[in-house]
Amino acid sequence: MDKRLLKKANLGKLIEGVTAKGGVFVAPVREAGEVYYRPVTGAEEVVLDHILPKKPFKEFFFPQTEVIASFEGHKDQVELKGYESVIEETVIFAARPCEASSTASLRSVFTWDFVDEFYTNREDRAVVMGLACIRGDRACFCTSVELAPDTTEGSDILLKETVKGDFRAEAVTDKGKAFMERHKAVFEEGGTEAVETKKIFEPEKLDVDLKRISRWLSQKANYESPLWAELSRKCVGCGACTFSCVTCHCFDITDEGTYFEGERRKNWDACQFEFFTLHAAGHNPRDTQYKRWRNRFMCKFNFYPEKFSSKGCVGCGRCIRVCPVRLDITEVMTEISRTG
Repeated sequence: MDKRLLKKANLGKLIEGVTAKGGVFVAPVREAGEVYYRPVTGAEEVVLDHILPKKPFKEFFFPQTEVIASFEGHKDQVELKGYESVIEETVIFAARPCEASSTASLRSVFTWDFVDEFYTNREDRAVVMGLACIRGDRACFCTSVELAPDTTEGSDILLKETVKGDFRAEAVTDKGKAFMERHKAVFEEGGTEAVETKKIFEPEKLDVDLKRISRWLSQKANYESPLWAELSRKCVGCGACTFSCVTCHCFDITDEGTYFEGERRKNWDACQFEFFTLHAAGHNPRDTQYKRWRNRFMCKFNFYPEKFSSKGCVGCGRCIRVCPVRLDITEVMTEISRTG
């Protein structure tokens, strides 16, 4: 890997170098006591004293709502116009490695049986700069899903904080190497082997067995196991877990407007909502909440591993932190590991 040093004093120059050419520099910022990913124009806006931003950066590749077409109603026809957005270079700075690894999961879905260019065009024009974790909490469990606080998966450039407050930068992909070369004035060469980095935070590894979980989930007899209702009885179907998840990708397409004109929009949806699988005839195959929660768990640990080589869960712990009834996915993972 190409290793260089990004001094904290040069971060502002890097931001200016990206935004001056029409690019967008996204970094963690503090708003109303919480941390979010937001476009920034100066280094003074960036904060790093947090575990994870409130929402994932996937919304810069897969927006919560986006226009995919517009329409106009005429006397004898409806005119539909396609929509192509202008995608500028987007830099995602200081993404946690667990979250960075989710880009492979999203791309697997959006290029599976049809290439969704609304997603791929944004990701292709993005540079993900991961930042190794030096802090965490009890909700972090990346090591239990075969990742690490300094994994390179999904990052184009991996940063590690030095004891002096700078960043040791390692180019992981060709895209990352090209980015560092374009901005070589702020990425200093040489001497990085002698730079001391801060100690990486290591989450405690849980007593879970992913292969055993996958095997138990693949057995048809377990689909109707009473364990599902027992483990998810607290779930209220609010959808907070899915909307904060870095790999959840469900969406709906709706026409919004009047008879005369309007837009066709792609909006986030969630399998935890009551009407998510409601048929036009009135039948709902997931008519109770435990069935909806079962689907989410199976998506993470059965459907994804079976269909793709990427991960359905990256162990970021966001779903645990936002759940209003403290339904902990790791407790379910542990119980099924024991049962299986």
